[in-house]
Amino acid sequence: QQRLAPLVDSLNKRYLGPDYDNGVQRGGLDAQVTVQDLPSLATESFPLCMSHLYHRLKANHHLKHGGRMQLGLFLKGIGLNLQDALAFWKAEFAPKYDAEQFEKKFAYNIRHNYGKEGNRRDYTPYSCMKIITSTPGNDDYHGCPYRHKSENDLRSMLQVLSLDSQKIGSILDKVKNKHFQLACQETFEGVHGCACMTGINHPNQYFDESRRVRSEQKQEGSPSTPVQKGDASRPTQKTHTTPA
Repeated sequence: QQRLAPLVDSLNKRYLGPDYDNGVQRGGLDAQVTVQDLPSLATESFPLCMSHLYHRLKANHHLKHGGRMQLGLFLKGIGLNLQDALAFWKAEFAPKYDAEQFEKKFAYNIRHNYGKEGNRRDYTPYSCMKIITSTPGNDDYHGCPYRHKSENDLRSMLQVLSLDSQKIGSILDKVKNKHFQLACQETFEGVHGCACMTGINHPNQYFDESRRVRSEQKQEGSPSTPVQKGDASRPTQKTHTTPA
């Protein structure tokens, strides 16, 4: 029994669900997402960890490697193809990098993530556990906001989502108790106005569940809950790493 304990503990920290490889396991949802779709999808259906990265990229026209990997693989997982991914990143980096610089510094890694360079490995999006256990530095924007942001920064980000003070307080209580995925689940429920019975274990799962709920709300003619009044990442400029 003592020998099994470390194995059981490691299983609790591993993600065993779908890998969301390029949108192929998206439960019948539209598998193709275009660059033109991203602004509305970011507002309606991105989890906080991804909307934060998306808006920081829009504001700064750059993300460091960890942020590019976390956001880029998520976008791949929701169905953004390689051609559109290259066009998206090139356009976002354009104010700081010309076409030649983009090709030299960034294009290879994007193609690599799609299995078109190097060892041709087809990389999969990061799970919640991988993101939570990452160690972003002070100038990074990746990681899990519930795990890595200060309480004041996280509160500000949640307020932008039009959540009431009682809901925000409940989410922050879960964060204090290190229940980061439960905090994300409660954010989902507050934003979408419905229960999330599956729990949240993967950013792409959050996205797929959001698209399902939004589609049902549209079909039923019920108004969807407001998602954002603005940029949920704007109140903070840096990521603060909390000791594990």
